[in-house]
Amino acid sequence: MNKINTNNFDFLRVVFATTVAIAHMIGLAEIELFQPYQIYFNTRLAIDGFFVISGFLIAKSYENTNSIKEYLFRRIKRIVPAYFFVIILSAIFFSLISTYSINQYFFSGEFWKYLLANLTFQNYLQPCLPGVFTTNLICAVNGALWTIKIEEAFYLLVPVFYWLVKSKRVNIYFLSAIVYLISVAYFNYFVSIDNYRIAKQLPGALAFFVVGIMFYRNFSFLLKYKHYIILPCLILFLVEQYVFETQYLKPIAYGFMVFYFAYSFKWLNNFGKYGDFTYGIYIYHFPIIQLVVYYGFFNIYNPVLTSVFVLLVTLVFAVLSWHFLELRFLSKNRKMRQKELISVN
Repeated sequence: MNKINTNNFDFLRVVFATTVAIAHMIGLAEIELFQPYQIYFNTRLAIDGFFVISGFLIAKSYENTNSIKEYLFRRIKRIVPAYFFVIILSAIFFSLISTYSINQYFFSGEFWKYLLANLTFQNYLQPCLPGVFTTNLICAVNGALWTIKIEEAFYLLVPVFYWLVKSKRVNIYFLSAIVYLISVAYFNYFVSIDNYRIAKQLPGALAFFVVGIMFYRNFSFLLKYKHYIILPCLILFLVEQYVFETQYLKPIAYGFMVFYFAYSFKWLNNFGKYGDFTYGIYIYHFPIIQLVVYYGFFNIYNPVLTSVFVLLVTLVFAVLSWHFLELRFLSKNRKMRQKELISVN
């Protein structure tokens, strides 16, 4: 594998996905013992890290694909099968714990609205199933899925981005700068009026994605000078994140921190040899946590052991999903890279 494919992105994505899972577990379980540790599991930074990696890898995928049709088909095959599976499985399985009767449940307008909204990536329109998790902190079946529609939007925007560059001869750096400025202006405006829920959506999330694209485009330069760039980026990130709590240059600084880690620590390069379980961890953890909370296991049993149990069950679902569902839909190139990882000792 060449230098650009020899990285720690698999490790980073597992860390980010697990961070989100633990943060959601702490929040949903409402166990006092866990609350002091909430600050160590920052879901926003984890998701922003995902967006940087997505920008990098999706730009790479697009530039190495022969047509837009092939590119979009690859993206659909990577995201949709497991996503549809978790939506439909949840909709059917949770009928068993609903306060509604089976007939009431499946003939309820809420049920069909849930399916329609979630299968079209509009989870916010109907996050709950009828009579399910009504005694939990929130009734949402899978509150982690809001980022999937943003990922899908990223996938659709990349061809437009490159079309402007190639067909309209817009300078790629100028276009990236415009997108970046619009994104940070949008984000900071809505944060300033105390509306973070809107700020984190598009175009607020675009800054991290476009940073990933630019890092891919300037890979050789950044790799060569990474040891000189990392310290100022680290300082800038710490100042913006913890002193001023702003987001102006943070996407660049944090993005480079992700890039630096991805292309350092060679002993982690082979982390994904047994599979990419990140997506599974991300899309399965929330309903599993909700189910455990519903049955009161965090209160009945040792909450630490229960947490370990939840993470292990999530990992089992992720592993099974990878091997029996996701892997079969991968492109030939992706399968080849997976084989190369396995062959590396």
